[in-house]
Amino acid sequence: MSIFEVKCPMCKGTLWIDPVTSKVVEHRSAEEKKMGFEEFLNSRKKGVCWDDKFKKAKEEERKRKEQIEQKFRSAKNDSSESSEDSKFRSPLDWD
Repeated sequence: MSIFEVKCPMCKGTLWIDPVTSKVVEHRSAEEKKMGFEEFLNSRKKGVCWDDKFKKAKEEERKRKEQIEQKFRSAKNDSSESSEDSKFRSPLDWD
């Protein structure tokens, strides 16, 4: 039987496995490319984008809370106006 070649999901390396013994015969690590200084700076600039998105989401959440508060106040005012017209009657008084 031949040896199986499998890509390791953890280290992205290559494993050669013997099917008879079910043991790893050889393992080669994936060559990790080292990041240069310019690439590092570019990746840091992309992080600023996340800050902008966070600020935008925070602002939208604040607007949503204001809208909910406004709807709550208007519903509260509407209920107080309608309660003046008809008082709540107890179910025991229905007879």
